[in-house]
Amino acid sequence: MKIDNRTVIFSGIFFVLFLMTIGNATAGSERNSVIYEDRIVWQDDSNGNWDIQMYNISTSAKIQITNDEAEQQNPDIYGDRIVWQDSRNGGSENYWDPPGNWDIYMYDISTQKEIQITTNESHQINPAIYGDKIVWQDSRNGNQDIYLYDLSTSTEIRITNNSYDQIEPDIYEDRIVWVEDGTIYMYNISTSTETRVTPYFWGADRGSGETGDLNYDAFIYGDRIVSSAETIGSNYIVKLYDVSTSTERIIGEAGYSGSPAIYEDKIVWKDGRNIFDVSRPNGDIFMYDLSTSKETQITTNTSNQEQPAIYGDRIVWADERNAETYDDMSDIYMYDLSTSKETRITTVAEEKLATGTETRITTNEGDQELPSIYGDRIVWRDWRNGNQHDFENGDIYMYSISTSTETQVTPNKSCQMNPNIYGDRVVWADDRNGNWDIYMYEPSTSRETQITTNKSDQWDPAIYGDRIVWMDQRNEGYVDIYMYDLNTKKETQISTSGSASSPEIYEDKIVWADGRNGSNVYMYNLSTQKETQISSSGFAEQPAVYEDRIVWKDHRSGYWDIYMYDLSTATETRITTRGEETEGPAIYGDRIVWRENRKLDKEKWGPGDIYMYNISTATESKISSTGSANYPAIYENRIVWQDSRNGNEDIYMFTLALDEVPPVNGNETENDTDNCTEFPDNESDAGTDDGTDDETQTPDNCSSELTPLYRTLALKEYVECTYKCQVKTKTELATLLDTSMCHYENCDNAKAVSMLKSFIHLAEKMKACKQISADEADYMVREAKKIIDQIEAN
Repeated sequence: MKIDNRTVIFSGIFFVLFLMTIGNATAGSERNSVIYEDRIVWQDDSNGNWDIQMYNISTSAKIQITNDEAEQQNPDIYGDRIVWQDSRNGGSENYWDPPGNWDIYMYDISTQKEIQITTNESHQINPAIYGDKIVWQDSRNGNQDIYLYDLSTSTEIRITNNSYDQIEPDIYEDRIVWVEDGTIYMYNISTSTETRVTPYFWGADRGSGETGDLNYDAFIYGDRIVSSAETIGSNYIVKLYDVSTSTERIIGEAGYSGSPAIYEDKIVWKDGRNIFDVSRPNGDIFMYDLSTSKETQITTNTSNQEQPAIYGDRIVWADERNAETYDDMSDIYMYDLSTSKETRITTVAEEKLATGTETRITTNEGDQELPSIYGDRIVWRDWRNGNQHDFENGDIYMYSISTSTETQVTPNKSCQMNPNIYGDRVVWADDRNGNWDIYMYEPSTSRETQITTNKSDQWDPAIYGDRIVWMDQRNEGYVDIYMYDLNTKKETQISTSGSASSPEIYEDKIVWADGRNGSNVYMYNLSTQKETQISSSGFAEQPAVYEDRIVWKDHRSGYWDIYMYDLSTATETRITTRGEETEGPAIYGDRIVWRENRKLDKEKWGPGDIYMYNISTATESKISSTGSANYPAIYENRIVWQDSRNGNEDIYMFTLALDEVPPVNGNETENDTDNCTEFPDNESDAGTDDGTDDETQTPDNCSSELTPLYRTLALKEYVECTYKCQVKTKTELATLLDTSMCHYENCDNAKAVSMLKSFIHLAEKMKACKQISADEADYMVREAKKIIDQIEAN
């Protein structure tokens, strides 16, 4: 007995927007709820695809019925049995498309066993169940037919065999109903007789001259059949047909009503009488009691409620009141008629707020924008001394997190833009010479250097180590990527297409967006001097790179989503699937950040919020919640962005309160760590200026940057406090770190880096031999690479 609703799309017929229930999955949606006794079942896409979920009202327990990566949709329930349509054997994304192979599956709650009901390689969809009998819509004969499977006899029976399409079956006891060309038919299993219940509709009278209503969504309970219908005057109504008396009547108010369900004397449906703006659906759930001739409005919330189902005194439906996006029904609600109480059944959050601390970095009333972060320092473009509207005298400012001090980097009265930072070097584009040039500033020496002197425009720089890359227009106005090596003082042209933009660099890898084939992401490897096309969609922009991972935004789906490509595995992954407008991805380690707007009310849309995805845990978190954030950047556990919540653009920072150190693997005893020293993970806390002696000091002629030493010492302490039972490997690892620190103290950075690379090699070898856990090895490798980055930056 199917006690839910599904809207059918008839060829050539257009139904108003609020009646449509078929759509693509958006994370956090729950739809097509059905109810039997204490159990509510629905389809849920929290895992990125549609799964079947169940909630037990009496125990308050929620159970995921399916976990296959394919789509499971349109569930129905009777007793201990749940049925649904399933695409795991080759079904197309949209089950109403002819290609593919959707099947009917069943789950027995009492035995916890799943059974495949149909094996034919065509479409079997829209199942309904009553007792031992399952019915569905089947395309194996070249048109849509109704089939039945009897669980008691394990036999399959074809119910209809004419050339018309029979769709959306429902079953109650020995009666099956369906819709054929807008007309309701009924089949009696016990007598093997078929009956036409309603007249032919006005658009397909088959020569009879009849002008009945166009029916869809037929449901049966006892002698009563309810359906949605469209009249010849384009009114959308709910109709009741009494088979015993051969009479029909309209239920509710004619106009925008549909999606009915029935149980005993009670009929529920979605009603649009309170819609004042057709572009913003606001369907409510109504009920009519045939025994009292009384109509009751069940929901009064001004958001959209639809897809009602009923059993006993309980009504369930899909509800949009908690939604963050359009086409996202968000939650299942229930109303108990006996207690007049409404209950929210699904409470899975649309997004998880990250834990940590937010800090406002700038308080000036001017606009501060486009932040970049490295270690202890944040840089941005600042308009407090200029005129943003006329693009006059934008400056670069810098903030030290450890000292809470702000510094103006560029006092020049011209305009500076696109700041980027790595180590002790800040780069930007500067128009002081009448064209845009690339400049660099080193805070430790307060020295400014002009990097480019060509009279054309160079802008949008990025820096890593000794290398700076930028966009360059010197080739007859075409834009290419150029690079300058501070060590060799050599300039190199990287791209030659004349259509490059948004360069980023990490170690030997330079990535950019290139317009030669639409817009795709390209990479140039300096060590191999090889160029590689990373994306092929033709809609890729704004790439970023860290180690072997490249991320970008991509419009291939019709929306801007975040994608990632892993060079080590040659695999591409779609990170966001909500169909929203994402912007400005950045990556560091296992974390990707971006700006995205998920506000339901588009009239209130601001820039959006900052979101983060953790690759290692496959979890997404929301970083900001004001709806006014833009242009994120990330370094280690710090995320910065510009935010207009105060009426102007300010720079904000979020420090993630996550433990970066993986748990140890049980090698130590309870007291093994008693003598271990805890060292900070942030550059801001590494070293003190209070006159106390540190165990490791740098010589006077070395850089004042203490972080590499303290990071190395902290990593050594981690090794020694973790591997008490692995003396040999502990000693080897600790010795490499001691040697690296010694070389660094003597200003031999190359040898210090070499020792750290040997440390990485040994840790990876231990991981491969399973001497240590993958988490422990990955942590040590990640920390060693951070130290190398900081040494090379100086």
